[in-house]
Amino acid sequence: MPARFLFYGIIVLAVPSTAVSGQTQGARTTKTIKAIEYVGLTRSSEAFVQDVARVPLGMPVDRTVLDEAVNRLLGTGRFLSARYVVRDEPDGAVVTFTFAEHAKLTRITFTDNKKYSDGQLLEAVGIKEGERVDHFAAQMGREAIEAKYREGGYRDVTVTYDRERLDGTGELEYVIHEGTRIRIRKVLFEGATAFSARELRRKVQTKAAFWFFRKGAFDPNQVEADEARLRQFFRDQGFLDARVSHRVDPAKKPTDLNLVFVVDEGTRYTIEDIQFRGVAAFDVEDLRADMTSNEGAFVKEMQVNGDVRMIRDRYWSEGYIDAAVRAVRVFSEAPGLVRLTMEVSEGEQFRVGRIEVRGNSRTQDKVARRELNLFPPDDLLDLVEARDAERRLVDTGVFASARVLPVGDKPGVRDVIIDVEESPKSGDFLFGVGVTSNSGLLGTVVLDLKNFDITDWPRSWREFFKFRSFYGAGQRLRLEMNPGTDLSRFRLDFTEPYFRDKPIRLDVSAFFFERGREGYNERRAGTSVSFGKRFRRGRLAGWNGELSFRVEQVRVDDVDLFSAHDIREDEGSDILTSAKVTLAHDRTDNRFLPSTGDRFRVGYEQFGVFGGDHDFGRLTARYQWYKTLKTDPLDRKSVLQLRAEGGVILGDAPVYERFFAGGTGSIRGFEFRGVGPRDGIDDNNIGGDFLVLLGAEYSYPLFGDNVRGHVFLDTGTAGTGTYRAAIGTGVRLTIDILGPVPLEFNLAFPVSTGSDDDEQIFSFLVGSLF
Repeated sequence: MPARFLFYGIIVLAVPSTAVSGQTQGARTTKTIKAIEYVGLTRSSEAFVQDVARVPLGMPVDRTVLDEAVNRLLGTGRFLSARYVVRDEPDGAVVTFTFAEHAKLTRITFTDNKKYSDGQLLEAVGIKEGERVDHFAAQMGREAIEAKYREGGYRDVTVTYDRERLDGTGELEYVIHEGTRIRIRKVLFEGATAFSARELRRKVQTKAAFWFFRKGAFDPNQVEADEARLRQFFRDQGFLDARVSHRVDPAKKPTDLNLVFVVDEGTRYTIEDIQFRGVAAFDVEDLRADMTSNEGAFVKEMQVNGDVRMIRDRYWSEGYIDAAVRAVRVFSEAPGLVRLTMEVSEGEQFRVGRIEVRGNSRTQDKVARRELNLFPPDDLLDLVEARDAERRLVDTGVFASARVLPVGDKPGVRDVIIDVEESPKSGDFLFGVGVTSNSGLLGTVVLDLKNFDITDWPRSWREFFKFRSFYGAGQRLRLEMNPGTDLSRFRLDFTEPYFRDKPIRLDVSAFFFERGREGYNERRAGTSVSFGKRFRRGRLAGWNGELSFRVEQVRVDDVDLFSAHDIREDEGSDILTSAKVTLAHDRTDNRFLPSTGDRFRVGYEQFGVFGGDHDFGRLTARYQWYKTLKTDPLDRKSVLQLRAEGGVILGDAPVYERFFAGGTGSIRGFEFRGVGPRDGIDDNNIGGDFLVLLGAEYSYPLFGDNVRGHVFLDTGTAGTGTYRAAIGTGVRLTIDILGPVPLEFNLAFPVSTGSDDDEQIFSFLVGSLF
């Protein structure tokens, strides 16, 4: 290699962003630039480079300006290197920019792939033709292909590609050596005596092949994770020395194997005694009484960790915000026994100082303050309440995130910073369409303002349409219109979560409703006002109470000639007034898709309290219980739901306020309002004075995160002695089209029916907001 070529090569490597030569001295000379040359451009145009560099002809040579131009060019990501050289000539200077451009991916191909198509592998790789050559991305693509094959059972797969070809031509060819597909025929456990193989199989994610439902793929990474999972399970059950490994045994076919987890259980340890160290603020016996770990019981890791959290939360809730708790296990001299000591570092007790809100540029301070149920200067600084407040602040929808931070150095006092990030959306305008077997085709238009302020009137129409007014008080305004073929409704709702800055929720609604019923048409228009309170302390802690009032006009018209007598009696317009009290408790883990916990609601509504045309009472109750029975490797849950619902009418109610059953959400297998007492020549359903619904549903993941299957049993009756029941199955999925759109399809088969019931084997629901 010539010495001159080697010298420039070293310069480029040592200073990749700029390389300057020529006769320029210092940062600036008196010569002006008479010409600019570009060398090495193959994919980028000179016009593009000129626009980025911003070096005009006629300017004095200034190295600082030229360096900045090179940095901007490199910042585009198009160039591997860029440098400039200034050449002096009698009538001026010539600046030459020299570039080495990134190569482009001209083609991505796959060779010798039989199991997966080119399209499937291209999706796994995650890079596309036309992007710049990136060896790191190419290597990650290779590893992604191997991982995909291993998940499919090809544990010996290898994938290669030619780096020199990629650099030279931009062609990326993955050559795949699939190897033999291996299936796991049995998952066995050796050395485990305390638990059955069936119970241990539920703890691992690796499963044996089962027809076309399970591939039985052997994934070494998954097997290692299963080893750790089993080891933790045994230690959680008191086997503190447990060890787990695995081996692979041949099966009947060369392409099959049996996976054997080898377990060395060791000794199962029992708690000899429980001691406390460092506890002065609480009675030790009170703490001991609240623990789930007991002397004489097995040492269970999850229980011990739960006891540590319980003791820590006791301290945190009493102002000991620096308290730390750890469990120390000491093996006893006697075999199989452990002495458990709860070591506590109490720290100082603090009360609440100033409370300051930060991060709220448009939202009022009180919207954040009122969710923190602490009041200076008398309250202890309850750190458990602070963590709960963080969750409540996010649940309001006003804030995207929230943190409650104790700060300061005063003895016995800590100020509190509520650090929030406002939600980026001040309002939503949503539209959609849906169709159900209950209500036909239904359109939806919604204006939803979640951080509304009824006192913040706009100064111009521009402010109004850009959501720059009516904002910042944490109120909610929702306008919803639902025109449809069988049902049409309009509703305007206003919510003040803290009425007069008290922990009382105010809801005001105005509504209009019209629907064609069996034998008549029903129209409703009215308003309602309700006051709700969430109880945070005392015997009703965690419960919600509500007192609501309703006034509406109900009109029954277009009555068929041979409709039932009860329907013809209610023809015309009625005024309804009512007062209702409701008590509810929700302990589920998710408001929309619960997988554990329960919900209970009971309510009584008395009609005629403010006058009107009808005087009667209605008592209703509903209970739902959820439990996760299984979680798959993708953290998707299989959930059992049990539900019970009932109601009774006290007095003489009009047809339109009675109980009906049947359809989605009630008893599938029967038409909407297909269950109930009948009357008249047209055999109209006139509703009943009582309602009983009992049901069970088991839902499980089918495909991805959005498709779930379910099997169910729906039973119940409404106003008749005959008890109905139906069993069925269905699919529930969610499609994201500018928002979640649920789809549900059910097949239900009645097994107990009444003589006049309207049955419906297939039912569906399609559509929501999008």
